[in-house]
Amino acid sequence: MTRRIQRRDVLKGAGVAGVAALAGCSTESGDGGDGEDSSDGSDGSDGSDGSDGSDGSDGSDGSDGGEVPDAVMVVGFPESGIQLFRDFYSNFASDVPDLDIVVPDGLIDSDLPGEVDNDMNNVIGTAPSAGGPGAEFFTGLYEEEYDTAPGVFTAQAYDAMAVEILAATAAGENNGEAIRDRVRTVANPGGDEFGPENLPEAVEAVAAGDPVHYVGASSSVNFDVNGDIATAAYDVQDFQDGEIVTLDTLEFGNELSDEDLNATAADPVGVDEFEAKIGVLMPETGDLGPLGGPIRDGALLAATQVNDAGLNVTVDTRVEDTQTDPQAGISGANALVDAGYGAVVGPASSNVNLQVADQVYIPNGVVGISPSSTSPDVTDLDDNGYVFRTAPSDLLQGPAMAELAMGDTVGAESSGTLYLNDAYGQSLEEQYVAAFEDNDGTITERVSFEPAQATYTSQWSSVLNQ
Repeated sequence: MTRRIQRRDVLKGAGVAGVAALAGCSTESGDGGDGEDSSDGSDGSDGSDGSDGSDGSDGSDGSDGGEVPDAVMVVGFPESGIQLFRDFYSNFASDVPDLDIVVPDGLIDSDLPGEVDNDMNNVIGTAPSAGGPGAEFFTGLYEEEYDTAPGVFTAQAYDAMAVEILAATAAGENNGEAIRDRVRTVANPGGDEFGPENLPEAVEAVAAGDPVHYVGASSSVNFDVNGDIATAAYDVQDFQDGEIVTLDTLEFGNELSDEDLNATAADPVGVDEFEAKIGVLMPETGDLGPLGGPIRDGALLAATQVNDAGLNVTVDTRVEDTQTDPQAGISGANALVDAGYGAVVGPASSNVNLQVADQVYIPNGVVGISPSSTSPDVTDLDDNGYVFRTAPSDLLQGPAMAELAMGDTVGAESSGTLYLNDAYGQSLEEQYVAAFEDNDGTITERVSFEPAQATYTSQWSSVLNQ
């Protein structure tokens, strides 16, 4: 009970400045500072090489060894997370009763305690917040349509679809280059302001040839010159007796620079009638399947809202399943390109997004807006301006998790890491480690794992020094 009461005071006094400093950025510059190179793990897009001696077995490169850490940061997705946490609670929890486990959005799943058969009361984490101006309206709309509460990244998916519908309408054609040149026309300041509650009216304004400023459900959705959002917020979420409770929200971000504001933003052409063709490339199956379905539904909700409004602009959508696998993602993306879709919402995971962008979006001139790909490597893509995202970079999430782990709530002075051996897991783990060590914390064992293993007992043994 004491632990639960203490957790309600999470991150007291942390605030924007503390997290921004940890992330190597400030409120005056929009490039995320110097932490965006992902060290030596940035090439792990095929999940084959790990950043710290991770070979797919136990991946341990233990720097200190011998002592149980105060906390373990775990990066993964629900499908693997079920077995991973089952192994922890069955084999190790009684030996380390005071261990805190800190997780990111990929493992914040309300179904996980039931699947694991444990309340998971020692697990706490961070997830991108749906804290935009249109958050309340979006939540009500999602619940009305699907009879369930929206989950992580669903608001980001809705915003990605809304922006692509508006940009395609502004272009008056389903051509990727024309759509790309109008993403900031409809998303960044400069036109009349519209949000989710009046998205159909925004479509009508763009069709009439007027620029608009869409402010979203997840954030203000202002894109910098790299296609990243300029502001971000993270919810601190705690597993309490089988439920997930939001304890606090960290908000921080950067003003758009002159370079951001002067990035390509062509005028709307004006159309009397138009059908926007927007693809949705999401993991309906595979390791991210449990999260991918609701994210897909968030994107489709914006299209349904426009189609139900009886406008002269309609939206044609087509969904392809990435299976949380790069090759399946590439295949699905090519199918959308061949069918004439000039803009796509997705993929979800960074591992898939980086390869789809490189092999499909960029060479074919197709706009991709991911609602949940958070790897810092996305920022540095040589993408000719075709790749955007409505989710914040792990340049920010890693330090936010470190701040949570080291703050009064968890109070960890040492931490191990247990992370998925792909671009997402590697880059987020590296940002967490860098921030933890920069604030005089000790990192013990750093252990990678592969998805869909039959057991994760050896990985837990390594990270806990058991």
